[in-house]
Amino acid sequence: MTTPVDDIVRCGDCGSETTTPLHLSPTLAACDDCVRTLHQCNGCGQITDVTSVTDNDGRICEYCERAERYRTCDQCDILIRDGFLCRNHALDEADESFTCTRCSGLVPLRLYEPLYATGGRQLCPNCLDGFDLCDHCDHYDDALRSTETGRDLCDDCASRLDYYECGVCTTLIDSGTYCEDHDTDDDLDRLHSYSYKPKPVFHGIGPRYLGFELEINVPLGHLCDRIDDTVDTLNGLGYLKEDSSIDYGFELVTHPMAYRWALDSFPWHLLETLEGAGCSGDGNGLHVHISRAAFAGPCHVFRWMKFVYRNADDVQTVARRTSSYAAFRDAERNHIKDACKGTYYGQRSSAINAQPEDTFELRVFASSLDIQHVQAALAFADASVAYTRDLTVPDITRAGGWTWGAFTQWLLSHPQYAPLTAELEDLACAC
Repeated sequence: MTTPVDDIVRCGDCGSETTTPLHLSPTLAACDDCVRTLHQCNGCGQITDVTSVTDNDGRICEYCERAERYRTCDQCDILIRDGFLCRNHALDEADESFTCTRCSGLVPLRLYEPLYATGGRQLCPNCLDGFDLCDHCDHYDDALRSTETGRDLCDDCASRLDYYECGVCTTLIDSGTYCEDHDTDDDLDRLHSYSYKPKPVFHGIGPRYLGFELEINVPLGHLCDRIDDTVDTLNGLGYLKEDSSIDYGFELVTHPMAYRWALDSFPWHLLETLEGAGCSGDGNGLHVHISRAAFAGPCHVFRWMKFVYRNADDVQTVARRTSSYAAFRDAERNHIKDACKGTYYGQRSSAINAQPEDTFELRVFASSLDIQHVQAALAFADASVAYTRDLTVPDITRAGGWTWGAFTQWLLSHPQYAPLTAELEDLACAC
C-alpha cells in the first residue's frame, strides 16, 4: 500500500522524510530520532537543538546565544552575560576580583587589571566603548574636552590646568578669549556669551570695590555700531555680554572699581552717547556687585543686609523699580544670619544675591542711561556698606541706626555721595 504524499513530512532537523512526525510548532516538525536530541530553549521557548548552558537562563539555543551576546566564563563553559566569571567561580575568587563600575561584573584580577576612569571608576575591558584616555592624567573618561592644541582633557584636568571655553565654541583655551579658529573674528571678539567671565582687573584703592552690570536696549539694525562705539570707549575697563533678557542689545559689565575711582575715571559720557544714538535701559536692570572683602566680617554683612531689607520701600524708590528679578522675599530676610555665615545662598533673583563667591550682587536698580541714576546706584551700594560698618548696638537700639532717616542724615556729612543725595532730592520733589 502506498503512503499518500500528503501524509509524508520532512523532519525539520535532519531532513529525512517521516510519516509519524512530532509537531513541535506550527512551522516545525521532527522525526522520532531527532525529537530525542531536542530541548526547549529557555530564551525563546522553541524546541530546537539546545546545547548551550547559561549562568542565569538555563539552556538556550544558538540564536538566543548570539542575540543576547553571551560570552563564556573564564573558568568553565557556562555562558554569562556580564563580567568574566559565572556565579560559581566568582564566589570562589571574590577576594581576587574587582567590580566594574559600568556593568557591575566581577573581573578576575589574575586576568585583567582594572582600567581606571575619572570619578574613581574602575572599568573592565568590555566597557570601554565611548571612553578615551585623558592626555594629562591618563584616566579614561566618557566626556573628554578638546583643546586648541589638540589635547583631550577630562573636566577635572581642564579645571586644574586653568582651561576655559572659547567665547564662541566649546574648544578649551588657556589664554585670550577665543580659540584660533575664532580669534580673527572682530565682531565676536567684542560681544561675549552670557557665561563669559574674564579674570577681574581692579581699579582704585580697595578693598571696597564695585562693579556694575547695565542692561542696554539698542535700536534694531544698529547693534554692531553700538558695540564698536562702546568697546572702544570702555578701552578695557569693561566688556559686553549677550543676555537673553534683553530683546536686542547687550549687557555692559565693568571690572571692579573703587567708588571714588569710578566717579572720576569711568567714561560717563558713554551713557549720553548711547542715549543720543537711541539706546535705552527701559525694562531692564542695573546690578551692582560689592566685593565681599569690603565687609569687616559676618556681623558687618548682617548689619548691611538687615538695613537693606528693613528699608525695602525706600530702597526700591531709589532703585526706581519693583521687580520679581530683585525681590524682597521673607525667606531671604529670615535667613540673613545664615547668609552671613555662608550656609545659605538663597535665590539668585533676590534683592541681594548671595550666590556669587566673591561678591554680593545688589540687583534692585532699574537700568538707565541717565548718569545721575547710575552714579546714585553706585553711591548707595558704597554708602550703605560704609554706613553699616561702624554701627553699634546702641546706635541701632537707641538712635534708630537701621532707619532710613538715620541713613539719609548720615549722608549729609559725607559729600562724596553727592549723586545719591541729589537723586534723593529729585525723588522728594517728584513726590
